[in-house]
Amino acid sequence: MSALVTIEFLQARPGFAGADETTLQGTIDDASALVILECAPYLDDTTDADCPAAIAAVLVSMCRRGTRNPSGNAQETLGDYSYSAGTEGGVPSIYLTARERRIVRRAAGKLGANTTRLDGYLPVQRSELTGVTATGQPDAWHAVTAGTGD
Repeated sequence: MSALVTIEFLQARPGFAGADETTLQGTIDDASALVILECAPYLDDTTDADCPAAIAAVLVSMCRRGTRNPSGNAQETLGDYSYSAGTEGGVPSIYLTARERRIVRRAAGKLGANTTRLDGYLPVQRSELTGVTATGQPDAWHAVTAGTGD
């Protein structure tokens, strides 16, 4: 699994100019892994050279949160000074927000529509076991459940 953005890409964005490169690389690797996991298997072979721009923008936001607030504090106060991190309903951290999930899934082509096979094993009603309807005709449902029909 490779990083979806480079250190140079991040350093070209505001707020990353003086950051430690080792910390940046670790944050990039973590954020890339989370995005690839969210969009599996669509981004498994993606590199920084062919990463969609929308996903790169999300990675910048994730890395910014990871480097500015590595401990995930929501608020801090020191005397008269108070700082509150924008949380959008949760503790600010490197993890994807709900909005970022939608962005990366749409950019990767992993849409929300899917199919799921459901099996229902309900008990057969006594009226279904007779094999004959009230009018005296063979019951098609009984043939299916009993395994005697086509």
